[in-house]
Amino acid sequence: MVKRSQYLANLLRRDLPLEKVGPQLRRTARQALGSGDENLLLVTCGAVVRELLRQGVLVRVSLEGGSPESGSFVLLKGRRELIDLTPLYGHMGIEDAEPVSAAGGNLVEEGSLEAVTGVLGAMEEAQDLRLGEVQAGEVAGILGQILALLKGFTPQFRLGILLHGAENGGAEMSGMVSAATDQGEAAWMKLREPGHSVWIPQTRELPPGIAALIPGQPPLGPQPVAVAVPLWEPGSGDAPTEVRQEVGLLFVLAPGSWSRDTLLKIGSRLSRFVTNRWRHQQDVNLIIHTDALTGAHNRAFFDKQFTLELERARRSESPLTLIIGDLDHFKGINDRFGHQAGDRILQMVSRRLKEELRRIDLVCRIGGEEFALILPATSREAAMDVMSRLLRAEFREDFEVDGERIPITVTMSFGGVAFPEDGADPFELFRKADAMLYLSKDLGRNRCHFWRNEGQHQAITPERAAGEPS
Repeated sequence: MVKRSQYLANLLRRDLPLEKVGPQLRRTARQALGSGDENLLLVTCGAVVRELLRQGVLVRVSLEGGSPESGSFVLLKGRRELIDLTPLYGHMGIEDAEPVSAAGGNLVEEGSLEAVTGVLGAMEEAQDLRLGEVQAGEVAGILGQILALLKGFTPQFRLGILLHGAENGGAEMSGMVSAATDQGEAAWMKLREPGHSVWIPQTRELPPGIAALIPGQPPLGPQPVAVAVPLWEPGSGDAPTEVRQEVGLLFVLAPGSWSRDTLLKIGSRLSRFVTNRWRHQQDVNLIIHTDALTGAHNRAFFDKQFTLELERARRSESPLTLIIGDLDHFKGINDRFGHQAGDRILQMVSRRLKEELRRIDLVCRIGGEEFALILPATSREAAMDVMSRLLRAEFREDFEVDGERIPITVTMSFGGVAFPEDGADPFELFRKADAMLYLSKDLGRNRCHFWRNEGQHQAITPERAAGEPS
């Protein structure tokens, strides 16, 4: 931990704009720095801070809704870096003034254009978070974007996220680390109970991927410190009986002058911001990428996500299968029972497809009665077993017509194509799957054909064993 005398000297040399105070106070500051005397440094710092506050060069901030602990921060006009004056509180009358509070900890004096510069810049950066991007629906993707946003707000810190999950789709993002891929593990991580924050006074106790964040500008000093606070999945923990899901740890690295309690509070505040922003982006993504009628993903989602899934499969050298399906004789249902009944049938089909598939499989409505199924990590042989089950599944909805209960059962025709054996281009694969769908329609419906490059396409029907050539 940096001694208080060194911290006070850093305030005078680096953080406080001495050029804004009078010549007598500047001479006193130089004398205090030359002497190194802690009491003289304390008195001088207090006088400089009071003068800068009087001029409005420093603006008081509150990180925790105006609590006394967070009232020890000030903001230099025109900048976003917070200055921690905790060691000065209780001395020189600095605590006498009332701190000003505003959302997000970026506080300004009313009527001062210069003071709002930092806030406006932060708002502009917040708009850069790409709401609605398909890849932002993934944990690593969305957290990587939020982390980049937070770095713009807090340039005085180094921020990093360690995800507990094995997959780290945001590995290329600065500051994102996966526990499964990070080389080595700090000893305290094995002892920490889920949900607990950790004070890290020595950087050698950081995980290697997080320790790599220390170099950079501005420097953290010779003895930086850090905290690790839990990151919670949005939507968890709201109900009394619901178990909160910890998805990772947020690390905040700071100069050694920062106190333990203050840094832990800031880390908790940043963690809440991440979770809230994550929830907001999920809500927006849900609206943008969901078919309003069926609740399945929509065509815009499919067009982007299929390309991303192909890229993921290519990198991991894993298989992937695309299935295109279409309801049989759907027009007859609309003509006989009306479009309201047709809508209920589409909703039922979407629900049943999701019930029959895995959570990682994606069900997309890409046309009127046409659906696309993306099956990650699924070979052609495994997909044929899936389709055998789907063709035998019951797609039924009961209607009441003139007081009579009428069950309507529908069937679907499908076409399938597999990566990598059938191609790697998303447009080529979609074209082949669509061709197989129309082959299934032409040969009697209620069946599935899988593309074969040699021409002997494989057919599956409810009665025929999977894999027989058509």
